[in-house]
Amino acid sequence: MIRTLAVLLAALVLASCRQDAATQDGRTAQAPDGDAAVLALLKARYGAPARLKGPWTQRLDDPQLDPARQVQRALCADRGITLAGGRYRMLAVCTRYADATPVELGVSDFIVLREAADGSVGVAAELPGRASGSGGQPGAISTLQVGAGAWAYQIDEERVVVGARMRDRSWLVFDGGDTVAEAGWLRAHLDDQNAIDCITTGSCRPGTLDLDFDARPDDSEPGLRYWPLRVHESGNGCTGAVDALHSIAYDPAQSRYLVPARMQLEACG
Repeated sequence: MIRTLAVLLAALVLASCRQDAATQDGRTAQAPDGDAAVLALLKARYGAPARLKGPWTQRLDDPQLDPARQVQRALCADRGITLAGGRYRMLAVCTRYADATPVELGVSDFIVLREAADGSVGVAAELPGRASGSGGQPGAISTLQVGAGAWAYQIDEERVVVGARMRDRSWLVFDGGDTVAEAGWLRAHLDDQNAIDCITTGSCRPGTLDLDFDARPDDSEPGLRYWPLRVHESGNGCTGAVDALHSIAYDPAQSRYLVPARMQLEACG
């Protein structure tokens, strides 16, 4: 009997160890108490329907706009990070507007929480009401490390205007201070293939501009507080075919990446 109990206890301990090993990722794992504190904060800000998983629908709470309009909100980014010995949780709450026009933007609130050892949280930095996207839907949001002492929200969005299709990529940097900084943007894709003309007239005459700028943090020197962006430029540019690599530095004094104007093209002029 004693031996049987010992075997059962050992099995339980082993199972517990395996479960801990599966969740001890400092970037993503969250304690239940931390989740409860975050949910309480969301409900305090957005009302009782707020949740950690999945969207919730509620009436628009902006008195300057139509109060009967419905919005759909969701926690569209949620990542635990460690920065300068402190633990933080990067959140983004995305708001999608119902019955939006194609040119209407969506809105996202970016909130960085500081986590205490007891599971309680407090707001370390935030950037509310940041517009992006189209059709009432915000751009796609992800989080990524951009230096030994910095993390960022990355926003990817696409839009079509007369004669051009564009994809933009922008960054909001958090470095342990009290701000989420607008750190710049670049034109990730641009072509002049007259997408709208193709739809309205049925006649497409593709242009020659078809350019991509693929930007990623360059962690080749991981000890740098802010990593530069490594950009691969490829396709057909304003002066012909191009295939080149660029490095874009981050300027802490301006809290911005120094993106050249040529990477923010609207058209060849």
